[in-house]
Amino acid sequence: MRAAVFHGPRDIRLSEVPDPTPKTGEVLVRVQRAGICGSDVKRFLYGSYPWPPGFIMGHEFCGEIAKLGPEVGGWRVGEQVVVEPTLYCGACFYCRQGHHNRCVDFMRRGITGSGTDGAFAEYVRLPAYQLHRRPPELSTSLAALVEPTAVSVHGWHLAGLERPDSVVVVGTGNIGLLAILVARAKGARQIIAVGKYPPRQDLARAYGAQLVLEPDDARLQDLILERTEGLGAALVLEAAGTPSSLRTAVAAARKGGKIVVLGVFQEEVALDYRTILLHEKQIIGSVIYQRQDFADALRLLARGEVDTRRHITGEIPLEAIIPRGFVPLSEKRAEHIKIQVCLPEE
Repeated sequence: MRAAVFHGPRDIRLSEVPDPTPKTGEVLVRVQRAGICGSDVKRFLYGSYPWPPGFIMGHEFCGEIAKLGPEVGGWRVGEQVVVEPTLYCGACFYCRQGHHNRCVDFMRRGITGSGTDGAFAEYVRLPAYQLHRRPPELSTSLAALVEPTAVSVHGWHLAGLERPDSVVVVGTGNIGLLAILVARAKGARQIIAVGKYPPRQDLARAYGAQLVLEPDDARLQDLILERTEGLGAALVLEAAGTPSSLRTAVAAARKGGKIVVLGVFQEEVALDYRTILLHEKQIIGSVIYQRQDFADALRLLARGEVDTRRHITGEIPLEAIIPRGFVPLSEKRAEHIKIQVCLPEE
């Protein structure tokens, strides 16, 4: 089969590799669509630590079951599926509680497409427990957005707030925009977005943000206070993964407010912990998702509220994954939100 194999920074090679064969408890999925995630781009630029090169990236995807391995029940060849790429041991303290994203073996196992072969290929072999059925009303383009939407759903569930009066989303890339959709669906009464680039800002408004602010605006925090009766936000979702975005998020939260960190950071970040303590602000780390989050994200996207025409800024064949995928996402960030790789129907 054809696959885009990651060999190191800026070294992805389109190659012919052996077709994978499903083992016990596994299935073979023919890939239909796969999104290029920001974490994929970071690996393309900087490397794949802690996982050694030599694997196929791609963890935001949907497809069709092509083959069942031994002892797989409840599924049949030809079923349309969305893949929740979490890998876990199933036996540790956290897995027994259903918190598979906290598995003690998480860093070694990674997820399908990060450390193990993923969906930038014609076929992918994976555990049957990763499968969710794709309902007929969910297009493949939306199905390939379920995984990043689940990231925001999980963060929302961790916050534990019901219909908060104010939510600030810091970052208007793919995760941030989907977080705005999640906030609206969960009943947030006021949503403020902080992010760059006019196309993303316009989409943030379309998804439910009543106010969109530039991150470099000298009056940013004053404007947030003005819209929140001088308090700050009850909940802040940080979705950019930069030191400045985290500091903005912490500053935007009110006393006793919650800051959920969705962005992935490449460096340590210094914060004003004295103010965090005195204001009893709560910073919550959020890593990927749990199965219920994924199911909730699937139902949310089935409502059809994503503007795929504007949100998906590129649809490319596997052969063009470098020049029309990774390169523009690395060098022309202002022009893109999500690029998806489309595999032909057989």
